[in-house]
Amino acid sequence: MPGRKAGLLCGACTEQCAVGLQIPKIIKEARGLLQRNRGLRWHPDLLLARLTWEAPHLITVAASLAPVINRIKSWVGRDSGLVWRLFPHLVASLEGLPDLTSRPLRSRIPALLPGRERLKIAFFVGCGLEVLYPQVGEAFLAICQRLGLEVAIPPHQGCCGLMAESVGSGEVARRLAQRVVQDFAAVNADFVVTACASCAYQLKRLNRLLAGTPDEEAATRLSAKVREASEFLAQEVGYRPEPRTLDLPVAFHDPCHLHRGQGIVAEPRELLRAATGDGVVEPAEKVCCGQGGAFAVMYPELSWQLGRARSQDLTQAGAELVVTSCTGCLMQLARTGPQRPVRHLLEVIV
Repeated sequence: MPGRKAGLLCGACTEQCAVGLQIPKIIKEARGLLQRNRGLRWHPDLLLARLTWEAPHLITVAASLAPVINRIKSWVGRDSGLVWRLFPHLVASLEGLPDLTSRPLRSRIPALLPGRERLKIAFFVGCGLEVLYPQVGEAFLAICQRLGLEVAIPPHQGCCGLMAESVGSGEVARRLAQRVVQDFAAVNADFVVTACASCAYQLKRLNRLLAGTPDEEAATRLSAKVREASEFLAQEVGYRPEPRTLDLPVAFHDPCHLHRGQGIVAEPRELLRAATGDGVVEPAEKVCCGQGGAFAVMYPELSWQLGRARSQDLTQAGAELVVTSCTGCLMQLARTGPQRPVRHLLEVIV
């Protein structure tokens, strides 16, 4: 589409800007203007945004077809001959993605986990945990049970809306935000916690997205309760994992939406060091992995190159285990790096 350029929205440009311009915000608004002024009705990234509205239904369908979808995905690669020649863009986007689960997270857990303590939280699952990494959600709930926390999981929750807003589909993003507010406002929780850094970033901004609407006040109250999982565990409940022995050095990859978007840097490292001891190594820089949501779909080759570069950074730091806390980063680092384990932080500290 003319005028639509690659943009990771990782926030690195704002860090370098002498006057502190919020460049990701400007890019999102510009994409929205392009969409409205040109009357755009079709483009792959706009389709992705609209699909996020149907996420609850699509997840159910995808789960029932997971064995078939995973089999087809295993056939599609750069060595797939005709498929690669006919659809190189699609193949590059799908290459190395994890398998869909046939049992989404919310089909494995009850809507309410009782607790011993007075503190009650609501858990925002997010699309990535629901269909690709349900074990991460289970790890978080296991920690909550150990701490005696009551956890409510609203049954009809959907996408946080970050994808839609990032590609300029502001109306879809606002509708998704309204749905989140309606689903979680009914839960009398002290905190709303999510295990995906990108979802946490978006949920903390719901009040801005819904400014000037009837839902603004409710969105403001909800956004103030949102915590990313490591932030919640380290700051709000003082969780300290049981130490374990690791025979390999581990590095934490900082998701851009965590350290730039929310200023969360120390908390995941505190938890990781408490669990693994002194075997944590640090890459020289905090650099984007290149996933960037729709960016990896629209610009798969460039995304792959950025992912490879980040994986090399982690290798040079000596990491033999990579830990992160964003489902997008999990996918990217697992598919673009060498054959080494990549885990969510919660899987290591449970």
